[in-house]
Amino acid sequence: MARKFLLREIQELKALRRLSCSASLRRNEEFIWKSRLTDMVIPEGRFLDQLWINYNKWDCNHVALTCAETKKTYTYKELRKNIDIFATSLRKKLGLQEKDVICLFLPNSPEFCLAALGILRAGCIATTMNPIYKELEISHQVSITEPKVVITVPECYENLKKGLANAKRQTKIVILDRTDKPVPEGTIRFSEIAENGEVDTAVLDKVDVKKDDVAFIPFSSGTTGLPKGVEITHGNLIASNEMMCQKENDFAYMADGSYQDVVPCILPFFHIYGLMVTLFGHISKGCKLITMSRFSPITYFDVLENEKPNLLYVVPPIVILLGKHPDVKQEYFKNLRHIVCGAAPLSSSDVNAVLEKSKTNLEFNQGFGATETSSLATSTFVGTKVLDYSACGEPMANVQLKFIDPVTGHDLPLGEQGELLVKSPTVMKGYHKNETATQECMTEDGFFKTGDLGYYKPGQGLFVTDRIKELIKVKGMQVAPAELESLLRSHPAVQDAAVIGVPHPFYGEVPKAFIIKKNGLNTSPEEIQNYVADQVAPFKKIDEVIFVNDIPKTNTGKILRKDLKKIYA
Repeated sequence: MARKFLLREIQELKALRRLSCSASLRRNEEFIWKSRLTDMVIPEGRFLDQLWINYNKWDCNHVALTCAETKKTYTYKELRKNIDIFATSLRKKLGLQEKDVICLFLPNSPEFCLAALGILRAGCIATTMNPIYKELEISHQVSITEPKVVITVPECYENLKKGLANAKRQTKIVILDRTDKPVPEGTIRFSEIAENGEVDTAVLDKVDVKKDDVAFIPFSSGTTGLPKGVEITHGNLIASNEMMCQKENDFAYMADGSYQDVVPCILPFFHIYGLMVTLFGHISKGCKLITMSRFSPITYFDVLENEKPNLLYVVPPIVILLGKHPDVKQEYFKNLRHIVCGAAPLSSSDVNAVLEKSKTNLEFNQGFGATETSSLATSTFVGTKVLDYSACGEPMANVQLKFIDPVTGHDLPLGEQGELLVKSPTVMKGYHKNETATQECMTEDGFFKTGDLGYYKPGQGLFVTDRIKELIKVKGMQVAPAELESLLRSHPAVQDAAVIGVPHPFYGEVPKAFIIKKNGLNTSPEEIQNYVADQVAPFKKIDEVIFVNDIPKTNTGKILRKDLKKIYA
């Protein structure tokens, strides 16, 4: 009798648990903001196979890429051929194997695209690195990714050599050459392995790449700490390209006959936005891409005037420039259909300044994404009547969003402000060789914690209001406070240091440092600023130095950056 009673009690308990789980599931579903677009079926296979399918005229003489400065140009037919030559050279001349890592330490150029796609064709993995990086930054990235080859330009060679030596890496160096000038001894000319050579399809067709294999390793600061390698898979690339082909997010016209959309490429290809959206998203459509190796207003205005672009992909400082610079003419906007902005928050007033200057039917679209989501999550859909241009649109196909309490981790009803989480086939595989960081940013049900605070407003979309994550956004580029703090502490007169981001009218944010000096030692703000500037890329420079007696920290020694912002910013 007692046994029967116990069994009945156990069955009732199980039933209650099932009901509880069901209610919890329904409650969680209520808190998830799903795309109003029908979910896509993500194709199997390799990313390059999808790229060739999406644009089936790779044997045509449409211009694929042209350099604004040097006028170096590849047609689609030439690009396809040279991708295969380069891939063959990587395997047969340089002796690389599948899944070997190759570093692209390059500014924007037609050759960047050739090399990136050639690396994938060879079955290798590309990691992208900012060409203005200096010794310590280079050393950090190559130590993590361990590339067998680095492709760079002559201007970056000396810094690269120092960075490799500091990381104790013996790596082959390929120099992008466009002249008959000699290249440094021991290096390889890019033209010799990319444009001069044979294609061995027998080798290339044997490449066995699966959907879950890593294709790219760009770097991101995540929510805390030093920059980390983000593993973007072939499946992520395919999903991204398919999402951008949905009519609601498809800003480009497919090339047909003699027509091509023209797209200036000012966003750096080493950054996920420039790589995924501008480069791959438009090569797949047969667009004419105009690369700029560095941003120059004069060159940019020349491209706007003479190339008559149809689409602009920008970050907030470029929007401000277009709206306020006296040399920007109304005729620059004559052929434009869309301006798409991302990478950092933007105010409605800055958008309206551009729209007023254009005096056309130009659509202004915004989006939200992260390196960890392959740059894609939300977007202002084509044809949407925008009520507030500071909104970032709505979830793209296959994307789910939710908000959680940043302290308790509990799901929040839509409309309440909390940390934004993203679930999508574009979410990274994980952080390269950093399982701990991967686990910290991923939930058990597959959502990525962005570290951004925001909320959903019905009829208007996503608003990103603040950051939980520590990184500083300078001109849309990530700056990790921990990286600058480590460098500051290496100064002989610095006892301790903390860095926060403070608002800047043009750059968005800039780093501000708080320094505790060592007893008996003296230094000046200028000396500290120069010490950092000599060792990092220009966008990471310290804008202001404040000497303090104390830096607020938790009991475990973590810097309380919010307290610093309240006190000093």
